[in-house]
Amino acid sequence: MSSTSPFGNLPVWDQQAAMVSTGGDPDLARSLLAGLVVQLPGDLAVMRRFAASADLAQLAEKAHKTRGGALYCGVPALVAALGRLDQDARSGDAALAAEALARVADEIRRLRELDLS
Repeated sequence: MSSTSPFGNLPVWDQQAAMVSTGGDPDLARSLLAGLVVQLPGDLAVMRRFAASADLAQLAEKAHKTRGGALYCGVPALVAALGRLDQDARSGDAALAAEALARVADEIRRLRELDLS
């Protein structure tokens, strides 16, 4: 399955990459992805609060941590969007960070809409 993302040509979910991360265990790959999908709305809410209060340092840190967890799940578009958010927030440019946060929110929405059955 490789539904592409507006964030470049990266797939929203890359099953092969997820399998590599889990040593070829499909049940573990799906479990990690399911856990991520459940966690992401809360992470997004926290990132939005940091953005709303112009706390770019905390926004960058939360994006960095969320990206770290996502790296094992085969979600390259989300990983790329979170990396961009981390960089833009660390640059101190609130407008760029807001645009990057909107991309992260879009990637989260797209991931949650995938039919992974």
